[in-house]
Amino acid sequence: MVLVALLVLGGGYWFFVVQASAAVNAPATLIVISQPVTVDGHPGIPGESLNPGDTVATQDGGHALVQFADGSFVRLSPNTTAQVTSAQLQKDGRLKSAGLADKVGRVFADVQHLASGATFQVSGHSVTAAVRGTQFEVLVRPDGTNRIWVFVGTVTVTGRTSATLTAGQEIDADANGNLTNRRSNQFDNTDAFPMTAQCSAAAIAGNTSGTVQASAGGVLSTGQAAEDDYTSSGGNLTVVLCYPGSLMSLTLVDAAGRQYTRQGPPPVIFKLPNAPPGRYRAVVRALNVPAGGEAYSVAFATDAACTPGNIDDGTIVRWTLSNTQISNAIANAGSTGVTLQVQGTSSNSATLVYYSNLGGLPISWTIAFYAATPNLGVVVTQATVQNFNVTTQLVSQLTAYAHNSISSLPSGFIVDRVYSCTGLGGDGLMVIEGHR
Repeated sequence: MVLVALLVLGGGYWFFVVQASAAVNAPATLIVISQPVTVDGHPGIPGESLNPGDTVATQDGGHALVQFADGSFVRLSPNTTAQVTSAQLQKDGRLKSAGLADKVGRVFADVQHLASGATFQVSGHSVTAAVRGTQFEVLVRPDGTNRIWVFVGTVTVTGRTSATLTAGQEIDADANGNLTNRRSNQFDNTDAFPMTAQCSAAAIAGNTSGTVQASAGGVLSTGQAAEDDYTSSGGNLTVVLCYPGSLMSLTLVDAAGRQYTRQGPPPVIFKLPNAPPGRYRAVVRALNVPAGGEAYSVAFATDAACTPGNIDDGTIVRWTLSNTQISNAIANAGSTGVTLQVQGTSSNSATLVYYSNLGGLPISWTIAFYAATPNLGVVVTQATVQNFNVTTQLVSQLTAYAHNSISSLPSGFIVDRVYSCTGLGGDGLMVIEGHR
């Protein structure tokens, strides 16, 4: 209603011609996994917006994630500095351009499939890695040398020359951008990112892709332990532990406090049938690892059905919005000439599209939602009145109305995941999962 009021009652302000834009600025979001993390030298705030030019730095023990509005993200290891260089969506909510410059340290990129003409780039020192939808890692050493690994899909690395890497390949680049030593992937046992890719793939098998949560754990020495938590809205639960191959154990504590422990060669996999909604804890212990320690990753997922149904038990929250529910609500209100729908599917975001022609005044808008943990990320990617693009004016007015940026909205609980799927009969569904 606020959207309609601002559009319709804004008077002549709204009705001058605005050049249609092929892209909309869509700030990325800082996800703080563990402190210390800074943004432009100041303590990083979970959920804060990141615009081109902003620099994120993790210190010793710090882990962070730069989340883009389409669901693509870049993880930062400890002692890593990276700068956002681009963050734009197309009018339909899909990614137009995203970019990050890795100044020093390790970053891991997980890129959603890109539409034609869209770009996603991670630059190192004197080289750039460009993709169309893939998982890859970039390491920039203090001396300016680089290494790029590809886990899924293809990556084109460009320095003084170019090379296209496929899954399972890596390449070196010197400080001047000379590419050398293309070969099969070889990994450092203290690098968690290869395990993150492996664990995500193992957890997603047979489950709902939007429910996957994978950690890039730290390095454990013999006798050390670490914990990862997951809030589940219910369903068959899969938990996977990945590590290089020494000896670690996984203890799963379910929502009722019961414990299950397994150990052995990786991946270590738990499957809990009909696991009720609740918070689950995975405790990883290094039983016998080489000197210097080894990294690990834990991934969770469920087979939550793509069906409407809300949960809010004071701890676990699941909100859903289906096209059938929307249509019924509009019909019950006696409205005609109005449509509001969840458009498409995504494992990391959801897009709502609105259209009305009330009194002969056509109005349409498109909004993308994603997890800007702890908040709900919101980006208005398109708004038109009588075929005039008023996106910029709408965003400006809504920001003034809310006295805050509308790119990140409090929801009353911590948002863990946002995704969209297709249910029975082709019913589109938006799902928001989180906890209090």
